[in-house]
Amino acid sequence: MARSAQRIVHSEIGVKSWTESPPSCASARPPTCAACAAPSRPAGLPLVVVGHGLRARATEGPLAPGSAPALLDVWTRRYRCRACEAILVVVPAGVGKSYRYSRSAIAAALALWAYERVSAATVRARTSTAKTIGASSATRWASLRRWTRSALALFGIASELGTMRERAGRIASYVAAHAPIGTGSVPYDAFFGAAFCRPS
Repeated sequence: MARSAQRIVHSEIGVKSWTESPPSCASARPPTCAACAAPSRPAGLPLVVVGHGLRARATEGPLAPGSAPALLDVWTRRYRCRACEAILVVVPAGVGKSYRYSRSAIAAALALWAYERVSAATVRARTSTAKTIGASSATRWASLRRWTRSALALFGIASELGTMRERAGRIASYVAAHAPIGTGSVPYDAFFGAAFCRPS
């Protein structure tokens, strides 16, 4: 039997609010199926997108700008579409598909590295909960370059020109521009803007 398609659906709720007060099955249910666009609650008919359980997902990074990094198990909500059998996984706004770190943490990290010229080691200390670091990685963090190369999947923007740090700067600026209320601090605005960027 072929495995059902799985689609990630981002809620409007941020990671911090989601973990403090997880949404109910009804409140987190997507209005339509992300795979076939069938309405979840057709008028006068049974539900099409139905609850399909919970699944824990590890998410790492600060929960607010400047706060200490945390490692959390976020309980994501799963749904099954009766029309096409797709499995929908609803996650908080800041959670990225297949990424351990939250998109907010990644955006802020890129901004700190590119705009504030903070060292990679310091950015990692502000973003990661890891305490044990190999000697060869004491002064660098490969994740920053990996995230820069993956910006299209993370935030819907690709930057191919310039040094890796210059590319990270343009990505951070793009994400910061999506913050609901701009403060002028790129790392701060990028943290909140990440939830409003649509991955490609």
